[in-house]
Amino acid sequence: MKTTIWKQSLAVVAISFAANSAYAGNFVSILNNGDRTPGSTNSTTTDPFFISTLPISWTQLATATSDVFSPVNGNVVGSFIDTVWFESSSNSYIIGSYFKMLNNTNGITEINSIVRSGFSEIGETGTISAAWTSGFTAYGSGTTGYRLRDPSRSDYKATYVAGASTNFDADKVAIRTDVALNENNPNSGLYLLKVDATGLTYEWTANAVHIVQGASAQEGARIRQDMFLGGFALTAVTAVPEAETYAMMMAGLALIGTIVRRRKSA
Repeated sequence: MKTTIWKQSLAVVAISFAANSAYAGNFVSILNNGDRTPGSTNSTTTDPFFISTLPISWTQLATATSDVFSPVNGNVVGSFIDTVWFESSSNSYIIGSYFKMLNNTNGITEINSIVRSGFSEIGETGTISAAWTSGFTAYGSGTTGYRLRDPSRSDYKATYVAGASTNFDADKVAIRTDVALNENNPNSGLYLLKVDATGLTYEWTANAVHIVQGASAQEGARIRQDMFLGGFALTAVTAVPEAETYAMMMAGLALIGTIVRRRKSA
């Protein structure tokens, strides 16, 4: 897999629409029972998940672009951009997902879901919020991108009815999408997942991103295909002892050494 990763500890990302663009929504908390969170609409002026800009206060911490390979013949079918930001005002991490289809001739004609792993540290009752913005303004794609739909704390499910019960999975967030070249949806929007950063960090993890082509008997007898690739996942911060703790440990070891030496010389 071709992957490029870089960090920008001091950079900030300011993404804005033209003056006539509308703002409708904000981050929406994802339901904690596995159900699909309802509310997505076709219009950015009424979609509660849609935000028109990324705050200039966000600091971009890391980003990576990866090729997505067809499980049918191993050829590249698209590219995936994974990005992590930090928002100091709310002490939050924001993980962004963006997919662009490059061809539909390698057994993959449509992308129906993006499932992210790496949220188990949030717990079963912790808050994960979702929003989306334009893929065009974020990454220079040719269109705004297909909207974020019905996110759920679950693995991929074929049933896409908002509010429909699915199996709760504390480690995963599934986002419905509909990226297809022949439907004039060549790319997704930039899908954003926001969590409290307290006690957490992030790391590059194998198979953190699961991209799904759903089966459909009506659309060319399309069959289910699964594509896995690396991505950023949240992990617990490893506790680092304070300097005073190190000093106490060293003093304790020195005392033990002294006692052992005295016993040997006795």
